[in-house]
Amino acid sequence: MEHFFNFWQNIPYNINPIAFEIFGLQFRWYSIMYLIGIMVVYTSIIRILKKNPEFNPSGFVLDLFNYCVFGIILGARLGYAFFYQPGYYIHHLPQIFWPFENGVFVGISGLSYHGGAIGFILALFWVTHRYKLNTFNFLNLIVAFIPLGYTFGRLGNFLNLELYGRLTTSVWGMYFPSDSLNLLRVPSQLLEAFGEGLLLFILLVYLRRFFVTKKILTPIYIIGYGVVRFFIEFLREPDSFQNLVFNVLSYGQIFSILMIFLGLILIPIFNKQCEK
Repeated sequence: MEHFFNFWQNIPYNINPIAFEIFGLQFRWYSIMYLIGIMVVYTSIIRILKKNPEFNPSGFVLDLFNYCVFGIILGARLGYAFFYQPGYYIHHLPQIFWPFENGVFVGISGLSYHGGAIGFILALFWVTHRYKLNTFNFLNLIVAFIPLGYTFGRLGNFLNLELYGRLTTSVWGMYFPSDSLNLLRVPSQLLEAFGEGLLLFILLVYLRRFFVTKKILTPIYIIGYGVVRFFIEFLREPDSFQNLVFNVLSYGQIFSILMIFLGLILIPIFNKQCEK
């Protein structure tokens, strides 16, 4: 077992965040995993729409993909900039989307789940309204597959050797090269990939079978994500620029609490709207 734990704890040291390089342009596993996540969710939605043709008018799928991907990326980046570092980015607006530093291409790092979720919802409402579809019913139809995309996103964080957890004495901890302390850390990215991704996916797929919960799958997802994220945040190392609220709660936990309340508020709304 000692050899196994030694291997496990040093896995991050055997990971190269850069998948490949072409003409000096680096392609990181982080970006690749996010793209895989988007494609997995997209193909899953395509399969669902084939079984529900009333939600698949001509041209709808292409518009849905284009607008929602744009909304996710734009919302995630703006959310990170203004939810987590507003004081900095308000005075450095070009850096929100400028991928160069000192003349070197470094890409764009820093995305917010909550910002991406807002961008996705706004884009979805726009597209479904444009095609005269019931947005609430459509959300319930596809929401079970959204956690799959998030699973790949968190795996991307792990492969990028970022967003690791707090210090631990557990043998299941890992050493991360970017950690200046070089101490065991909770692999919180993997916990999030499982809890906020696979676990919620399995739960939602199961609840789709029942009429009562089928109408409120979206609020259940919002509440479920908020609960899981809230507790995992206790194991995740806060960003260096964050000041914990009440010296206890991270920004992510504050947003998670808001999500839980939002989900509770949305339950009667979805119940009513999904009867139409």
